[in-house]
Amino acid sequence: MTLAAAFCCAMTTVVNAQTAETESTMDKYLRLSKEADENPTNWQAQLEVGHILLDKESGVYNQSRAAKYYERIYQQAAGFNKEVPDSVFRESVVTLMTVASEKKDVNKLLFYIDELMRAEKAGMDIGKDYVLSYGCMGVLFNLMNGDAAKALWHMLDMRKLADADKKPGIEYLDPMTVMLFENLLSEYRKTFGDKLPEFTLDGKKYIVIAMNHWNVEMPLMGWLGGVGNDGDDERGKEPTLFYGEDDKVYDDMHGEMNYSFNYTKDGFVPQEGYNVRMITVTPEQRQNMVDAYHSYMKKHKKDTKK
Repeated sequence: MTLAAAFCCAMTTVVNAQTAETESTMDKYLRLSKEADENPTNWQAQLEVGHILLDKESGVYNQSRAAKYYERIYQQAAGFNKEVPDSVFRESVVTLMTVASEKKDVNKLLFYIDELMRAEKAGMDIGKDYVLSYGCMGVLFNLMNGDAAKALWHMLDMRKLADADKKPGIEYLDPMTVMLFENLLSEYRKTFGDKLPEFTLDGKKYIVIAMNHWNVEMPLMGWLGGVGNDGDDERGKEPTLFYGEDDKVYDDMHGEMNYSFNYTKDGFVPQEGYNVRMITVTPEQRQNMVDAYHSYMKKHKKDTKK
């Protein structure tokens, strides 16, 4: 009896598989897309159609059409239900912010501020005054939370929105904006200030010791360009200098400096042609580079005067 039952199950499985195979991919697509269009809130149905449309072997591959179905999933996952008026969404989020504030739950408060700003960017009619008011809170609470980067992000968003809406008094945001940039630059200096760019060319390694508005005597900042201290983009620029493995300074290097990466399941990997990385050197090695830089600049000035 056990064997017979198992045999029946196997037969049933085969029959079902054969039945499924009789439906062409096009028929399956038409059936599922009709169901998905008739039930736009059924995310499983949207996903099935999306999978078919993104399958390059299906015969109906269409990335743009697939986006329509994935957009429906996004709208549900993000909570942007069109049946709920924008004003009701705003009221709900503001109430949740108020509760979070009274409970002194800063992280939850910031989450709802982000949701309000995200909804405005997604096209919901939140009201610019609401977004700007709570954006101010976002700046302050992120700063209190020690997240200068997020505070600056809120501030720049506010400035862009206020500028587009021609709000008066944007200049009063300047001191706080400058302070936030300074905080962010301070974090940058802590992490990368002592780093040096290393350039690989023809199998040999060279360390950048001067470029644009930076040289090896200073914390790493301005080597990729930017305006100098005098406000002029050309005056005060350093020559581009490289320190070789042979302890010599080079000022005429061919080739391009490339720094780019991809992300794979194994982590971040450099793209093909990548030849720049950031390194930390010992104080003695750095002093050797400083001395080499000074020697080069001294000789360079003499040659310029001749």
